[in-house]
Amino acid sequence: MLNKVIIHQQLFILFASLFLFLNLFISFEETYLNYLIWIALFFVGTLGVSHGALDGKLIWKGINKNLQRFILFTIYLILVLFGWLLWINFPIIGLVILLIMSVFHFGNADLKLLNLSDINIKLSWGFTMTFLPMLFKKDIVESIFYNLIGMKIPESIAAVIYCVLILSIIRIYWAVIQNILKSNININWHKNKNILFLSELTVLVTLSYFTHPFVWFAIYFCGLHGVRSLIDSKFNWSIDLKWIFLFTSPVILFIGFTYGEYWNADFYSIIFPILGSLTIAHMSLPSLIKFMKR
Repeated sequence: MLNKVIIHQQLFILFASLFLFLNLFISFEETYLNYLIWIALFFVGTLGVSHGALDGKLIWKGINKNLQRFILFTIYLILVLFGWLLWINFPIIGLVILLIMSVFHFGNADLKLLNLSDINIKLSWGFTMTFLPMLFKKDIVESIFYNLIGMKIPESIAAVIYCVLILSIIRIYWAVIQNILKSNININWHKNKNILFLSELTVLVTLSYFTHPFVWFAIYFCGLHGVRSLIDSKFNWSIDLKWIFLFTSPVILFIGFTYGEYWNADFYSIIFPILGSLTIAHMSLPSLIKFMKR
């Protein structure tokens, strides 16, 4: 499993660096960003959502009795519907819940297979991945929040988030560099998980400066978080593709039919209420399975 993660780290750093190179040295037309955001939306709605789509597999494999499976799946759908109604009626609460869940979820899921169990590192990583686009593109991120909730984030709150973000990045660098210095770096440094982890963070920070926040989110959410979660779930194309199709096709159709229906946000902003609705059920599923088994 660790070998797969190391290969994934290497590939992610390679492709992210290539994307960064293309943005730095190739001049694109003005419409390039719009196309890029549409592509990012496609990948977030498919590959990004796909690791959560395997919740159907977890329900099927985690519970033996069909009646319990049906009950658990019904509860799952109710939680998704609850999350969506929360976003429609109380978007501020929906956004706050999504951001808090993201901090814990990203920190735990991304570092799980790297055996980085320090809770401070997990929280620092989760906070960084949740708010990193604010480091260099604060105005654009605040405009996305405004489109989602219909109000501007108070400057005092934005300032606190910005300060905690910087401290979180420093905390990660400091801790990982200490781990590197304590370990014996041999000629296979390119396979050292700590060096690769540090390189991932460096590439993501650099990308946050040169790319649109939503494009950055797609690269992280799909290329790093999503793929690593699929590795953790022991994804098998021939077996698990059906779960991805069953769960992601309704999401794509929902995006198409509700485009511009509930708010006048940027066209890509609709993905965040959807992710917020799905994440509530996604993060609740392990506890629900344990409860049903009792």
